[in-house]
Amino acid sequence: MKNISKRNFLKSIGGLGVYLAGVNLPVWAINSTANAATSSLSRKLLKADKNGVMLMEGFTSRIVAKAGKSVKGYKWHNHADGGATFKTEDEGWIYVSNSEANNGGVGAIRFDKNANIVDGYQICKNTRRNCAGGLTPWNTWLTCEEYAEGYTWECDPFGKKKQIKIKSLGMFNHEAAAVDPKTSTIYQTEDAGSSGFFRFIPDQKITEIGQLQDVKGKFQVMKINSGSKVQWNDVPNPLAEMKNVKDKELMRRKENKDVEYTKFKRGEGAWYNEGKVYFATTATNEIWVFDIKNNTCKTLYKGRGALTRPDNITVSNNGLVMAAEDGGNMEICGISKKGKAFPILRVSKHKKSELTGPAFNPLGNRLYFSSQNGKGKGSITFEVTGPFNKLS
Repeated sequence: MKNISKRNFLKSIGGLGVYLAGVNLPVWAINSTANAATSSLSRKLLKADKNGVMLMEGFTSRIVAKAGKSVKGYKWHNHADGGATFKTEDEGWIYVSNSEANNGGVGAIRFDKNANIVDGYQICKNTRRNCAGGLTPWNTWLTCEEYAEGYTWECDPFGKKKQIKIKSLGMFNHEAAAVDPKTSTIYQTEDAGSSGFFRFIPDQKITEIGQLQDVKGKFQVMKINSGSKVQWNDVPNPLAEMKNVKDKELMRRKENKDVEYTKFKRGEGAWYNEGKVYFATTATNEIWVFDIKNNTCKTLYKGRGALTRPDNITVSNNGLVMAAEDGGNMEICGISKKGKAFPILRVSKHKKSELTGPAFNPLGNRLYFSSQNGKGKGSITFEVTGPFNKLS
């Protein structure tokens, strides 16, 4: 029997769990092997389950809705896109989901505290190409129309109040929204080639549905200066009309074209979490983070890794930023604080589709999302259950 030093042991296993016959291993070596094996296992995707989802060990999936099929009497929509969840008084929750179809709309599925589906209904209709959106601190859903003359609409996830068009948030290729709960400031992305990143600062704090419709405030666009410092410039006319196809982007329209701003390539998903707004630029494979307190904007993920074509974004209960791919490998990836991406799940055999609408239930152990085109026969909406809070 021979002893082995810690340095030589780690070199010999190369980060992999191995069996070394005839070697007397100290406690630290046994622990190192176990930790390495556990770490490797936690990030490994297993073979696709019966629903076609590749998951890590300890996670399971189920299908909760399919396009054209009834969800407690509501015909689930096709082209499912952005989504969010809302807590209910009976300890359950509601998952809302946009439809990016030409006739738009937003659907909702209500779950009880045991995750049983108890209701399905529509909360927004007669809109167009509802892409992503954003949940508000006052418990409403902002659904965004993705076309050059599109608006943002405020919806009641509980289905009791009518949808409201919010003109103060501008008219352009809306993608997503994220709200600062301290100030009610609304941040917005624009899905266009030379898009702006916008914010609307209301003159008063918003506390309930309907207030946003009439409130006045400042509509501004981001300009990133040296040192990642942000300058916010006023947009003269957020409702400027598009005169021709060259005016697709809001900041290229006549009234706004002289304003300086940082041009992002296809701004998409956005999410607020603990004083920061995360947003994706699909065309450049980047995730950005705007630090509200420090007024800086930097890249968290720079496009070299597992994540490709990031689109919709969410954040887990323990602060892990997650992004769904617009095609790519059909994965939802986590991004560490150091900007490293790793796949959390992958949907197999869904060609010509994209993953959309990732959002957690209040406890953070159930993730909802959709494959927008499924296997070519319409949207499929999934639920994945597991120890997400252990991922970092």
